[in-house]
Amino acid sequence: MGRLIFLIALLGMAAPLAACGGDEAAAPAPAEEPAAAPDTQDDAAEPPSEPAQSAPTGSFVEAGRMTDARMDHVTVLLADGRILTVGGRGRGATIRPPRLERAEVYDPASGEWTSVGDMSAKRELFCGVALPDGRAIIFGGADERREALKSTEILDPSTGEWTVGPKMKKGRWKHSCLLLSDGRVMIASGSDIGFQEEVDIYNPETGEIEATGDMGEARGRFTLTELSDGRVLAAGGGKDEGPYIASAEIWNPDTGEWSMAARMNQERASHSATLLGDGKVLVVGGRGRLATAEIYDPESDSWSRTGELKEGRMDHTANLLPDGRVLIAGGVSSIALAEIYDPETGLWSDGPSMIQGRHQHTATTMADGRIMVVGGQAQDGDRRELSNLPEIYGP
Repeated sequence: MGRLIFLIALLGMAAPLAACGGDEAAAPAPAEEPAAAPDTQDDAAEPPSEPAQSAPTGSFVEAGRMTDARMDHVTVLLADGRILTVGGRGRGATIRPPRLERAEVYDPASGEWTSVGDMSAKRELFCGVALPDGRAIIFGGADERREALKSTEILDPSTGEWTVGPKMKKGRWKHSCLLLSDGRVMIASGSDIGFQEEVDIYNPETGEIEATGDMGEARGRFTLTELSDGRVLAAGGGKDEGPYIASAEIWNPDTGEWSMAARMNQERASHSATLLGDGKVLVVGGRGRLATAEIYDPESDSWSRTGELKEGRMDHTANLLPDGRVLIAGGVSSIALAEIYDPETGLWSDGPSMIQGRHQHTATTMADGRIMVVGGQAQDGDRRELSNLPEIYGP
């Protein structure tokens, strides 16, 4: 009987020891693997169904206010980690709001904006990139008379001054430009008197702009994406009032020529395109406030539908997050709620809301992986006006 009582006591002590999670405690059961994204290679395939909404990821916080509120401007990350924003449409009480020549730079270390030199021309709906040597260059745009500009301008961040760059052969606005992996810059299509197929390449080593092969179709408000193999994908586009196009084409840097690619499942303009970690391209939204999204696979030259947004969007922004997901922010009409796409599941979840819903803004990935949202047509309470309140998204 004594031995039996002793064994019962030992068994009673074992349970609490196991619950303490000591070195010898059994490992917890592995988390259940998420369901694989459905095969959507067939154009008629249904997109993934919406999951239960998860808790918001990350948050937006205020950054220092800019001197100028603006929209249809350009924002780029400089080599020293500062953020340059320049040009665009400013606030004004007239039917024709002012276009801006002014520029300012944000310093993440101080959290403050500082004005730098003015451009020689006021412009909106232009494009620009940061060059590998630390300078920034902008191309074209429309002036206050809405005439297309041929001019380019180059900022030296060390002096804060602009110099006039080489002229393009034709004026352009509503065009796109892209920094290529070899350090050159592609400036493509857009509108002069009408939309054009011409494409130029700027070489910062020679300081010259040269023509490359023409596109197969004239485009405006479209996207350019450099693929993992160095080719460039152009997708969608169209006039503001339509028609919009579903065609896509690919530029080969070895030949300088364009060839038609598979067509998207839907016509799009004012959409976004993001290169994913696996080399595919996520295209989202577009004019008409589309909630649809699709993925281009360069290996098979095919498009497949993926999960739909909670809110349809156009004139929004898309940024690749460090973990491989994609953050979509803003869109007409001044949407505040961000959404996050997970390429592992093909589904969207709610992100945080911006302090000011906005569209026709910019969103630039900073050196530390955070994202700075600048300008745009914003919703501030009951008022809608251009924003001079930047926000920073961080996990």
